Amino acid sequence: MAKTPTLKPEELIARAYADRLILEKLTEMESAMKLSELADKLSGTGIGLAAVRSLLASNPDRFAYHERRWIPAARLIGEGRPTAEIVRLIVDRFGAPMPMDLLVAELQRMVRGDEETIRSWVERIAERDRTFIRLSSDAIGIATWAFLAEGETMERALSMFFVDGDEVESVSKKLKDVDWSADDAPAQALAAAAPASLKAICAVAWSKLNNPDPRSELIYDGREWFDRLVSTPGFVYGPNGMMIPEADTKKWLTTAIKVADKLAPSVDVEDVAPIEVKVQDVVKMVQKIVASGETITSTRLLEEHYEITPSNKTYPDDMANIMEALKGQPEIQWVGGDRFRAKGSYPDYIESVPEPFHYVLMDFRDEEGEPLEVELTDDGLSSSLRKLLLHPLAMDVLDEDIAPALKSQPEQVRLVLKSIHRELGTFPMCQVPTGWFDNQPTIQELVFIDPNGRELQVWANHEARLMYNLIDWWYEQNVENGAVFTLTKTGKPNVFEFAWDDQTDPVVFISNQRMEELRALQEGAEELSTLQLLIAVMSHWPKGADFLTVHAEINVVRRTSRRLVASLLSSFQCFYQRSGSPVWHYDAKKVDLGFDKTKKKFIIKR
Repeated sequence: MAKTPTLKPEELIARAYADRLILEKLTEMESAMKLSELADKLSGTGIGLAAVRSLLASNPDRFAYHERRWIPAARLIGEGRPTAEIVRLIVDRFGAPMPMDLLVAELQRMVRGDEETIRSWVERIAERDRTFIRLSSDAIGIATWAFLAEGETMERALSMFFVDGDEVESVSKKLKDVDWSADDAPAQALAAAAPASLKAICAVAWSKLNNPDPRSELIYDGREWFDRLVSTPGFVYGPNGMMIPEADTKKWLTTAIKVADKLAPSVDVEDVAPIEVKVQDVVKMVQKIVASGETITSTRLLEEHYEITPSNKTYPDDMANIMEALKGQPEIQWVGGDRFRAKGSYPDYIESVPEPFHYVLMDFRDEEGEPLEVELTDDGLSSSLRKLLLHPLAMDVLDEDIAPALKSQPEQVRLVLKSIHRELGTFPMCQVPTGWFDNQPTIQELVFIDPNGRELQVWANHEARLMYNLIDWWYEQNVENGAVFTLTKTGKPNVFEFAWDDQTDPVVFISNQRMEELRALQEGAEELSTLQLLIAVMSHWPKGADFLTVHAEINVVRRTSRRLVASLLSSFQCFYQRSGSPVWHYDAKKVDLGFDKTKKKFIIKR
């Protein structure tokens, strides 16, 4: 077994919750020889075969590989112990109140007796042994999970039941409006405070319900409150003793799957040779892909057809074999990474560059008939401008120079969204380092996963140099120009973690108010030359502006190439830079000086 990496506290909680779900299904099955059967029972959770294998093999406290089968570890650990201790062990390893039927079924595999006899034993133990709490839902919990204070002082009670006083104080503020005598008081408390520690909520209930007078009747019942809280619909008792909204468990599962990918231990099984992908297997897999109407990964096909996951020692060779077999099939199409679809089943719109991205050559002239829309060669530009023309934020689709691939690729890239891409649901690949995405095939399907576990299907066209189908996520971002996000590689091909940055880009960010001003300028832009538009944009910046800022703003008004903006700044005398400053300035008094005749020799002829 591979060495287990150190996990963060939030990762430990997430995997413990996933382990509970796996343990529940494994207990229902009694044991699992074929892990695909266990994975099928967990299909609704998103925990696939690879994650199941990884999590099973990396938690010996909960799972054991015994006689070529996976079983609950408590079954082996509990051998020879008293019945009450076995019950405690099973429930403790389950990590939450355990349904009576499930507990009885597991205990029946460990001690002699029929189901009726064992059930009566468990019921008697649960009623008489104060170690346990019998729930109204016919589940069994452990008393140490509850806050069972009675007549103690607050300080003593918190100490006895390991509750943090600051946490109780924080939760108490959230619960100030709860009617503690109401029948739905637990539901009120959870709605107001969750996610919150169950014990902290109970500590507040205890302090509110019990009179501090030592002669008064104690109203608070810790066992009853534990029962009522964990039985409230819509909430889940977490591995860390927290009560959380059920909807939030999806984040745990997303994190747990990432943890499983990180762990990916090797399970000790017999060494075997890589699979031989037979013709009949290929036929079945192709039929499955074509019939599905969606993308299917070769990783999934390896799991379903051969029960092979990344933790198998032969996995790299197995993956190479299945990829080679599938790529040659005419009915399906490889769309990058390990992903396959029915031939031509991707959207038509990703095959071309949308019309708004095309540049239109304008033909405005001055009073002498000389063209105003002129572009200069590099020799006509300053060295700083020549460098900026190669900046990823200066380039865009149909206006880029593709850089050589980096020798060492970063794990994460920082990217900036511009308004035109926000409106069209696209993103230019010129901002992504060459080679960060696989360069083959031309059309690829990518999957972005946000911090909440949501997934977005994104299409990338290397020929068009665009990513498509991002509009839903783009319109969730209020910043129209200059919002920053990151993409981070994962262990899965063509799957990336997506996250918005809290900070906007300092150079190309445009405020919503400024966007309205630029749109107002856009309304009459058809009659104006790009020079006139540039003057209008620069007039907004009395202290000057960076080239990238000017370029971003003028492109809100009119689609304008980076070289044309750089050329106009360099060749018309009303624009200038101070020595040593990267900022461009506009001088209205020099507009009449017009074009700098010394730049004429650098004009690119159309």
